[in-house]
Amino acid sequence: MSEGAVPYVTLIDSTSPLSAWLFRVLDMLFGRSLLARHILALIILFSQSAFLGMVFINKKAFSESTYIPSFLFSTLAFFSFDTLSLSNELIGSGFLLLALNNLFKEIEFRAQQDETIFNLGLFISFATLCNFSFVIHLLGVIAILVMFTRTSLRSFLLLTFGFLLPHLFMMSIYFLNERLTDLWQFYYLPNLDFSSVKLVNGYGLFLLGAIPLFYLLVSIVMLNREARFTKYQSQLLQSMFFWMIFSFIQAIFCKDLRPQSFITLIPSFVFFINHFILLIRRRKFAEMNAWILLVGIVSVSYLARYNQIGDVQYKNLLVGENTYKDVRNKKVLMLGDNFNIYQDNTLATPFLEWRLARDFFEHPDYYENVIRVDKAFKQNPPEVIIDQKDLMKGFFDRIPSLKNSYKQKRNGVYERIKSDTL
Repeated sequence: MSEGAVPYVTLIDSTSPLSAWLFRVLDMLFGRSLLARHILALIILFSQSAFLGMVFINKKAFSESTYIPSFLFSTLAFFSFDTLSLSNELIGSGFLLLALNNLFKEIEFRAQQDETIFNLGLFISFATLCNFSFVIHLLGVIAILVMFTRTSLRSFLLLTFGFLLPHLFMMSIYFLNERLTDLWQFYYLPNLDFSSVKLVNGYGLFLLGAIPLFYLLVSIVMLNREARFTKYQSQLLQSMFFWMIFSFIQAIFCKDLRPQSFITLIPSFVFFINHFILLIRRRKFAEMNAWILLVGIVSVSYLARYNQIGDVQYKNLLVGENTYKDVRNKKVLMLGDNFNIYQDNTLATPFLEWRLARDFFEHPDYYENVIRVDKAFKQNPPEVIIDQKDLMKGFFDRIPSLKNSYKQKRNGVYERIKSDTL
């Protein structure tokens, strides 16, 4: 995108548009620096923890005003090392916190306003433009409003309009450029699929979340036994429980299941665990539980990161070495899902996400596919083609100029013939 590629038109990838454009800006500012992105991710996490603490204080969610929720949010965010990376989930979760704030306003009967319900839909929409699976939270919000508020049909229509507005605006831009079909084919359809790839196995995810889950269960039990709530606080409690359920559903149906996918569960965990800590009458025991939670989460996360917990496998989250040692500083077309090649090279042609590009290359008999591939090669020709499944043969047979432009260096690797040798 820094080189001028347009998402879903000259770049075939299903990354949500708001995240994609932000990543472009970061690439222009910091290049490929991971350190800069980690620092920015920490700033975002700190801001989210502070914001959540202020929301709970302003909405009088607890029996006393405290910044313990901010501490708990920061602690829980360390349950896995990948939660500290800058990703579309982290960016989108910030918009969900803004939506949660407006949801609390709507639950307060005296504060119902058209602006609040409209902003609620708008912030969820922005979240989906960062990570489309966050659309599950729209269903969660509707369910919560139906059960705990007196929201009218007009308000639900306003909520829906607030959600649709950013998407309609984006569709209008692509429609005016006659690219609406590309937007639908490469953004909406792939993300509506809700198929998930597990990058970390289920047992590994359970081990990483075992300590927070234990404290959550203890908190729920203690709240049922000893807590005394006002009607408003009881509604907030039930709302956060349903928010937690829908956050879990969203994590399960996200495109790439990894520990960071569960970051939207943190506000709910914070809400219940904070109630539990406030129920502890002796301060030293409350502080002891806070320290146990902090040390336990950080220890498990540290041990898992450095392979000391065998059942937590991070290998699918980490970019491996480029196995093509002789292919460096080239414009490459990889016909497969091996992204390691792009460590030392740049992308040629629009075909980045193999899940979406596979259909073009596996069906060279379709005229539309031949035209698209030929056009892509003319606009941004690769210097090297990695083709281990011999998918290019069908296109070489149908596009003679393309066949004359490349020679096979070895099995599965084609190099472009320099013009002065033709």
